[in-house]
Amino acid sequence: MTEASKFWNECFGKGVLEAYDYTGRLIKKQAYNQQGSAYGWVIEYILPIDMGGKKTWDNVWIVSYETHTLRNGRLTYVIDGDRYQVEKNNCGNYEIFKTGGKNMDFWIKEFGNVEEAEDFTGRKIKKCAHGQTGSRYGWDIDHILPLSRGGKDNDENKQIVHVKTNDEKADLTTFKIDGILYQVKKTSKSDEHCWANYDYSDKKYCIEEI
Repeated sequence: MTEASKFWNECFGKGVLEAYDYTGRLIKKQAYNQQGSAYGWVIEYILPIDMGGKKTWDNVWIVSYETHTLRNGRLTYVIDGDRYQVEKNNCGNYEIFKTGGKNMDFWIKEFGNVEEAEDFTGRKIKKCAHGQTGSRYGWDIDHILPLSRGGKDNDENKQIVHVKTNDEKADLTTFKIDGILYQVKKTSKSDEHCWANYDYSDKKYCIEEI
């Protein structure tokens, strides 16, 4: 349990007692390896060992016991109507992707092969905590210029943000987070030194502190 607890802390934060796995199942820190618990979880190999996977930390993640059972060691599978596939990411490591939404590839495109980073507000995020609303390091993909304001659903209008940042920004173009006022502007009309804490060099829009 010591190693499992340490890995939980790395993914979700030391003080976090509840989180969600990649399928949206709620898990609780104290329920490690509890098969009979609705909140039980295990550390699972992304690429199974019997299929060539390595016993290394970059080949494991945390999933609910139910998710682990439903997957049953497969490389392609369906859970709750969603189809998942084990594939190599751009750095040659294995990830599990939901078909049609390769969020981990976008992480690598934006930040490279690192396990943690910061969003434009400076909030720390961790690669293993994608979509984890209960984690202090959870992140999601945000449309810089909201779709409701004419933004497009493409990579040049997307950025990675903390789940809390995503909620607070919402569909606004001028907004305040932690007492700082931000505004969405066209990158071509904005000085790079005014950008908030993010690389907007390949984006159509950026976010500035104002």
